[in-house]
Amino acid sequence: MEIPFELSDTALHQLGSVMQDMAAKAFKDAGTRQQFPPYMTKQEAAKYLHVSSNTLSAFITEGLEVTTIGNVTRISKVSADKFMEAHTI
Repeated sequence: MEIPFELSDTALHQLGSVMQDMAAKAFKDAGTRQQFPPYMTKQEAAKYLHVSSNTLSAFITEGLEVTTIGNVTRISKVSADKFMEAHTI
């Protein structure tokens, strides 16, 4: 079912401007996220998730999976993304 409606030229221009801004931000965010390695240090993971080191430690306590081999601890981007998705309200 189609619902016809009309927008003024001003409203169309504003809508187009908002959509361009959102697209530009999405491309920028995607580029930034690709700069991180598949397995990140805790510092990189905190930056990737845009949180502090203390908050990252809390995430680990709450179940964020880490990979530890000897004294080396890494957090995969996949694990970080899954953790965030699992906590989406």
